[in-house]
Amino acid sequence: MPKKVYAVSALIKANEILEFLLQKGEASFTEIHTTLGHPKSSTYKTISTLESLGFIREVGESARYTLGLRLIELGAKAAAHVDMTTEARPLVKMLSNDTERTVHLGILDGTEVIYLLKENVHGSISIDTWAGKRVGVHSTAMGKVLLAWKTEKEIDRILKGVDLVKLTPNTRVNAEEVKSGLQEVRKRGWATDDEENWKMVRCVSAPVRDNAGKVCAALSVSTLTDLDSYEQMLGITNKVIETARELSRRLGSPVSVES
Repeated sequence: MPKKVYAVSALIKANEILEFLLQKGEASFTEIHTTLGHPKSSTYKTISTLESLGFIREVGESARYTLGLRLIELGAKAAAHVDMTTEARPLVKMLSNDTERTVHLGILDGTEVIYLLKENVHGSISIDTWAGKRVGVHSTAMGKVLLAWKTEKEIDRILKGVDLVKLTPNTRVNAEEVKSGLQEVRKRGWATDDEENWKMVRCVSAPVRDNAGKVCAALSVSTLTDLDSYEQMLGITNKVIETARELSRRLGSPVSVES
């Protein structure tokens, strides 16, 4: 059954303006509203809003508009994520097959972790996750990895916007405790969570680096406590690390990077 679409007219008009500028290169206010058949008042408001957001910009003092640099930034990030998931998919599946456990690839989106990929080849573990699901940055091994290599200022800013909810008895809800744990993550190069985000679930995660050597994503393997002890879980750490390194290599990361 086709998914029902809920159209927002203001967004449709904004998209039409962006598409028009994409085709024309640049255009005046009059050209935009007359060609598209939009009312002057609403067109002015839409253009002003798009300009304030950086999606379009005025060309010098000519009263003409062109696409803004914000679109380049968004497009580059979107393309990077598409490339990353394309490269990661076979590796994620291989790691799941090798460990017979659930594997996730995720990135930091604002103050949360969002899963880009999930693979559970054997179906031996049932964890309520999916691509697109958001989880806590403070309570997951992935979140710890994605925070650990950021500057202290960035970490403070992110944690300030996090609702440090106690999801399980093991969840750290004190920002200083979370930060203290990140030092160990960075030192050893990987992270774990032991029933910190979900009861009965353990996880180990390693960083994925981009072509500049910066941590851009995290790869993780999850298991259930009745299947693997904490010590057994650590036994597959090297497989997670090696897979993360291989994905980093495919993304153009330097062979050796500073911690």
